[in-house]
Amino acid sequence: MKKVAVLLFLIVGIAFTSCSKKEAYKKELTEGDLKVVITSDQPPHVGINQWKIVVYKDGKQINDATVRVNGYMPPMPGMPEMSFDYPVENKGGYYLSQVNLSMGGTWQITIFVEKDGKTTQLKFGFNL
Repeated sequence: MKKVAVLLFLIVGIAFTSCSKKEAYKKELTEGDLKVVITSDQPPHVGINQWKIVVYKDGKQINDATVRVNGYMPPMPGMPEMSFDYPVENKGGYYLSQVNLSMGGTWQITIFVEKDGKTTQLKFGFNL
């Protein structure tokens, strides 16, 4: 009976850890005097990704920029290119975007930061 209880405990423990939350994601990008830090509770995945975006200029956090996020997937045989602009909300201390990555493949992401009449593009990519 004791062996059955131990075995049951191990099975429940393995099931619990395999169903736990995915590992967090963090991406830092720099261009000139701007730095953008993107964080999420999960790594990029097919579906809606909630990205928290913090913008720094000259090492100081700024909250009065206009931030846009674009996702782009190049054309593939039998499929045209895809380009999506995702809404970004200014939450005061950070910006929040719901990035819907509609399918697996190579995604190119561009973060646009407009501050003082100047627009800076910060780019990165990944495979899903």
